[in-house]
Amino acid sequence: MIYSEFWDFAFPPFSDENRRENFVPTRSASLVSTRLRYALGHGGGAAGLFGEPGVGKTRIAKSLLDEFSAAGWLAGYLPNPLGTPGDILAALEPSAAPRSPVGGLAELQAFAAARARSGQPAVLAVDDVQAARGTDFLEIVRTLLNIEYGGRRSLSLLLIGQPGMERRLAAASSFNTRLDARAVLSPMTDEEARLYILARLKAAGSRQGIFTRQAAENLVRLGKGNPRQLNRLCELSLVVAYGLESEKVGPEIVEMAAGDLDLLPAGDAGFLPWPHPAGDGDGEKGEAEPGEEDILAALPGADRGLAGPSQGRTA
Repeated sequence: MIYSEFWDFAFPPFSDENRRENFVPTRSASLVSTRLRYALGHGGGAAGLFGEPGVGKTRIAKSLLDEFSAAGWLAGYLPNPLGTPGDILAALEPSAAPRSPVGGLAELQAFAAARARSGQPAVLAVDDVQAARGTDFLEIVRTLLNIEYGGRRSLSLLLIGQPGMERRLAAASSFNTRLDARAVLSPMTDEEARLYILARLKAAGSRQGIFTRQAAENLVRLGKGNPRQLNRLCELSLVVAYGLESEKVGPEIVEMAAGDLDLLPAGDAGFLPWPHPAGDGDGEKGEAEPGEEDILAALPGADRGLAGPSQGRTA
């Protein structure tokens, strides 16, 4: 990202990339992860992860898949429920995928049976389940849960979706009764959002304050506890500050970014023009509003000096 060198970031702190370093285990996310880990970890379990768009369901699911994979499980992820049995098989074990792009149910069932015989567990996560067309796909994955050997099932299933997923599961015969856990991921609290911003900056290698205290409070308010929305707003705020050659992000910069993203409340300006960088034109950096405290001052146990540009950097 163009501003990374400006603040000496190792990587863009608010990127949507699925970086392990970027995962912030807020209290609510940790509780959800614990419930899902228990439901899926015995083998043969099924769980549902529900939440509004952008609250972090996919990131939690992929973090759990990484854990299971590190523990020797086969772990597969499907971004939607629109695939074929061959797509399911390819997600779990690419080398076992059928040659034909269609069909593959027999191969998938044989694969699940072989895993049960060998005792090797597998977990499959399916995202955006509310977008399923009919019940065919859900019926396929439901039948996989019934495959066992010596009383041992090998496949665990995580279904991820928006609240409308409940209707899809109700339409599939007996599926609702198969879920061992129903975890709902809610938006972050204000305190979680503050810590989220701090953690993302710290993960990127920041060492000094960037967001002033008022800017951070505006980010929290406009982000509405939604990590995706908060990431977009923080990202664009950094871009605006970089464009203005400002080492600090004050509330006026956050307002500019929020206007560009159409996040300002009704009645506020929908778009604010970006002013010229502060200074007399000789390259002097703009300063944050006098007397403002940065975000770190509001965080227990945090020291000042996180997330700012490196000393001695030239513009």
